Amino acid sequence: MHPTQKILLKRLLTQNNQKYSSLISGYTHDDNILFHLKKLIADGFTEKQNNLYAITTSGIKQITHFNLPDLDNSGFKTFFIGFLCHCHNQYLLKAHPQGNINFYNLPSGKPKFGEKIEDALTRTFFENTGLKLPSKNFKYRSLHLKTVKTSKNEVLFDDAFAIYEVVITEKQKSQMKLKPEINWHTREEIKTLPNRWPEIKICIFDQNFSPCLAYSITSDYIL
Repeated sequence: MHPTQKILLKRLLTQNNQKYSSLISGYTHDDNILFHLKKLIADGFTEKQNNLYAITTSGIKQITHFNLPDLDNSGFKTFFIGFLCHCHNQYLLKAHPQGNINFYNLPSGKPKFGEKIEDALTRTFFENTGLKLPSKNFKYRSLHLKTVKTSKNEVLFDDAFAIYEVVITEKQKSQMKLKPEINWHTREEIKTLPNRWPEIKICIFDQNFSPCLAYSITSDYIL
């Protein structure tokens, strides 16, 4: 079982019948929480009734196989590194099709515990694009502190998003092996995409590279 699914089960074992917003505390959309919750429901380990998630008898039996003290249950803000990657008038964007409606953001990833940021930049960019670049190719631009809330003012996600710009040549572009959800878009195409996260407007259209930006948005990102 995926570690994230184990943590979700642990949270329900500790406090059953949780709302979506409290159950996923400390995670973001890039953690594919929707996928993991659907998998737990499909396997019969959790169930959803009246917008509350509960652990089932099967889930309780399953969790006895885990070493619960070793499961991280962090409620801290999640840190990502995101890439403002462009080649001439085209930008790389990442679609998130696991939601009810697609939404788009910059390609991103998480540094590993103890990993140097220089190594994390090279590794996560390679994981997204199949192209390995030295850390000197990534130019730090700004830090975005974004809180995503429901219309009822419940916090869904809370993350810190450090944005690095990387300019790609045509030759490098041809060498990329992009993930299926990552594609090139012109500025004109980006304007027509639905459900864009604010980083896209701020970085691509506004060209706002203030050292630190903090903001909240409302989202209907639900299971």
